[in-house]
Amino acid sequence: MNTFKLKSVWLAVLVSIFASAGAAAVPFTLPEIATYNNSNYMSTSGLMAGAGGPPATVANLGMLNGDTSVSGSILPNEVLWYEFSADGFTYLDINTNGTTMFDTEIGLYDAAGNRISNDDDDGIGLSSTLSFGAGSGLTLGDPFNLGGDGIANGEDGPLAAGTYYLAFGEFNVTFNAAGFDVISTGFDTGGDYVIDIYTDARVATPIPEPAALLLLGLGLVGIGFARRRL
Repeated sequence: MNTFKLKSVWLAVLVSIFASAGAAAVPFTLPEIATYNNSNYMSTSGLMAGAGGPPATVANLGMLNGDTSVSGSILPNEVLWYEFSADGFTYLDINTNGTTMFDTEIGLYDAAGNRISNDDDDGIGLSSTLSFGAGSGLTLGDPFNLGGDGIANGEDGPLAAGTYYLAFGEFNVTFNAAGFDVISTGFDTGGDYVIDIYTDARVATPIPEPAALLLLGLGLVGIGFARRRL
C-alpha cells in the first residue's frame, strides 16, 4: 500500500470516529444562576448554599436575647440575608426605620424556605415593618400603617419558636412563596441600612444539676470546717 492510500484510510477512520461521537452526543444546558435587569445589575438572590438549601447569610444572629440591631451597606439590586433563632417570646417585630437613604423591603422565611410574610412600606416613610405575636406596642409605622395607627400589634400573625431567615433589599423585590426564592429588580442606588428587631425573647439560664448543687454544698461545708480549724 502506498503512502497516499495509507493516509486516505486513516482519514476515513477519523471521519467515522467523529461522526459516531456527534451522533451519540446528548445536548445539555447550563442552569441560570444570575440575571440582569434593565439597569444591567446582576441579581444573585437565587444563589443558594446548596440545591434548594438555605441562602448564604451576612450573619447568623444566633438565639435572640432581647432587642437586636444590625447595620451595614447594600449594593444596588442586592438581597442580603440574616439568620436568627427565637424562643419563649410573646412578640417579635422587625423594622428598618433607621434606614433613610432608600426604599426598603423585607421578607421572613422559615428554615424550610417557606415565606412567612413580607413588607414594603409599613414602617415610617419608605421603611418596612413586620410585627408578629402580640406585637411590641411600639410606634413603628406611619399613622395609616399597621392597622391604621402605626403601632406594632402583631399584624403579621403568630410566629412559633424556631430558626428564621430575613431577606432585605431595596424596592422592587419579589418574595416568592417557597425555596428561599427572592428576586431583586431594584431601582435604588444602594447605601447604608439599619435593621432593628424588637422582642421579649430571652435565652434561658441553665438550671444547675442536682449533682452540681451537691458539690457546691460540700465545698461550702469544707470551707466552714477550714475556718473553724484556723
